[in-house]
Amino acid sequence: MRFALGQLEAELLRRLRSADILLILSALPVLVLFALAPQTFELSWAGFGKLGRGGLFFVLFFLAFELWDFRKTNKPRLDRVHKAFAILLLLLALIYAGEVGASVSFVNFIYSVGKNLGAAGDVSTSWLMAIDYVMMTLYLLTLTLALFAARAVRGVITPIIFSIGMFVFYCIDAFFPYGSIGPLQFWANFIVSAVGVLSKVVGLPIYGLSNTLTIVGIHGFYRLAVYWPSVGVQSMLIYSLVMILLAAKLDSPMKRKLIYASVGVIGTIFLNVLRIFIIAYYGYAYAYSGQELDAFHNSLGEILFPIWIVIFLAIVLQVEGRRIRIGRRKVAGESSRHTTSPPEPTGRLARKKRS
Repeated sequence: MRFALGQLEAELLRRLRSADILLILSALPVLVLFALAPQTFELSWAGFGKLGRGGLFFVLFFLAFELWDFRKTNKPRLDRVHKAFAILLLLLALIYAGEVGASVSFVNFIYSVGKNLGAAGDVSTSWLMAIDYVMMTLYLLTLTLALFAARAVRGVITPIIFSIGMFVFYCIDAFFPYGSIGPLQFWANFIVSAVGVLSKVVGLPIYGLSNTLTIVGIHGFYRLAVYWPSVGVQSMLIYSLVMILLAAKLDSPMKRKLIYASVGVIGTIFLNVLRIFIIAYYGYAYAYSGQELDAFHNSLGEILFPIWIVIFLAIVLQVEGRRIRIGRRKVAGESSRHTTSPPEPTGRLARKKRS
């Protein structure tokens, strides 16, 4: 029986590459939490009783993307000690996922810790999400160290940075809610003003001034006080950082890396303005109440950002792949010319030709 189990384990490890094992082990706690509390996986920012755990799937998406190159350059350490450590980490992560997904008392304990530390009561869900992301960050980091060497962390830096960014912004939202952080609120005011300018260009009665968005709708009048979490400032900044990281890891000259990073950041900022404009247009044309407008805002959520990143990466990889193919054809053409051209005549034959 032991021999059969050993053979099965060896065959499984042979078929599954080390990077696949890292992805599977990283995804298991998230999938367990999703199975226990699927209603908490909205693609929106947490707050006012809502949770936005859909971002955990984005961590896994960035991890899967990073592992395309990771699997070529990193070899696993699958000895008995490191296997045991990885299994222990998985068990701890599954316990946390099970408790936070099914145990009300455990969730209330997390809330109480946050409130004792000074987290605002009406946005305490941001504190819970901060704990989710810090646990995800630690789990992914220690799991990578358990299965690989310390230098392998650089190979999965994008999902780690994304998770750390979400943790930081959720902490800021928990302890400094609304517009109390000036630089972040500046970006919110910029987005509101940009939406007002865009609305004026297309001739819509939607006005943006400071942090107030006024919508003179067909079915109602709405004046919204806008703060940085509600207009996706945190997502805009985090995804811009992700764009820069992904561009930096491309095997391209520095000039093209800077171009890709600039296009990614500018596109992300414009996308966020467009997202808020779409929400404002819905309020103008279709919403009959503030609740309907809020529901549409939550349904649109953060989904546009990962769609934009996928499109951006597909275009960049297509451009880089095309340049590589053109370069290979040029090299192949030059080498074929060198191999097929007749040799220069030498000696007596050369003198006869010249004469």
